[in-house]
Amino acid sequence: MQNFVPVADNFSYTQNLQNNIEGEFFCLIAEQGHYGGRTKPTTTRQGLYTCTLAGELLASINTRDGDEVAEMMRQALEKWHQKRGRAVEVAPGGYDYDPHNGRWEYPEDGLVLNLYARDLHRESGEVDSRWNLDRVWFTRDEVNSLIPGNMVIGKNYPIPRHLARRIAKLHLVDIVRGESPRWKNEDLKQVEIALIAEEIIDDRMVLRLEGIVRNEAPPILYVNPFSNQKVDMPRGIELQLLGDLTYNQTAGTFENFDAIAVGSRWGATAFNARFDDLGPAPIGFAFELASDSMIDRTPPQAILSSYFEVV
Repeated sequence: MQNFVPVADNFSYTQNLQNNIEGEFFCLIAEQGHYGGRTKPTTTRQGLYTCTLAGELLASINTRDGDEVAEMMRQALEKWHQKRGRAVEVAPGGYDYDPHNGRWEYPEDGLVLNLYARDLHRESGEVDSRWNLDRVWFTRDEVNSLIPGNMVIGKNYPIPRHLARRIAKLHLVDIVRGESPRWKNEDLKQVEIALIAEEIIDDRMVLRLEGIVRNEAPPILYVNPFSNQKVDMPRGIELQLLGDLTYNQTAGTFENFDAIAVGSRWGATAFNARFDDLGPAPIGFAFELASDSMIDRTPPQAILSSYFEVV
């Protein structure tokens, strides 16, 4: 890895070949790669690419197999060393476009959580070790709205409706094995999330989080273009939420945010690889404070879905 500069981006907008402004440099590289020129079964350019600063593709692949990725990188290095003068290459002009384009900005003074999703133990004893990761963002104003003034010990304080629904709609989604479309507003059948003050010591408040989320969606009627499998059944999720939080009233920040959402899910979507596991089956989500590292600044997967919109 010391020979490479890693870059990660969301292909949802960088692979848009109809727009010559957004993602131009990525498209320049991708069209030289493994899916270059392809339009069927989809126009996706998903994958891993190695390239030069000047925009020359060295090697690419779309896989989750670590050995295959390592081999692709080895081939890229070989190609790199075959040409002299690499050190003086410069990036082609006109590619200084900011792909964020005002869509989102990291909430520097807000709240950022890591969200982990995985299947839980089943009655049969079967265990699936696969898991997935997302981020949850709150702005400073949203953090302030979570904590009412003069909280009373033992009293139940529902969090703002639009924040509870954002969590249920955009984050409590079955992404364990792959991708699932976010829930629609009409899919949110029951969303109740509240904070209870358990202890107040000086400027620190110890809080308990409790909640219930139940989402149900009708059949998607969509055919996976790669497998030709049709998803034509309802899907849903039913979860209990529980968490331990510590809030510093002076700083206006959470010092601890450990929460889980546990329950069952059922159904399948075109890209979540549940065709052989329709359920109902146990699933769990875990929330924790994210670090300030660059990797934990990765935006939520649903950042383009009107993320901060009040629903």
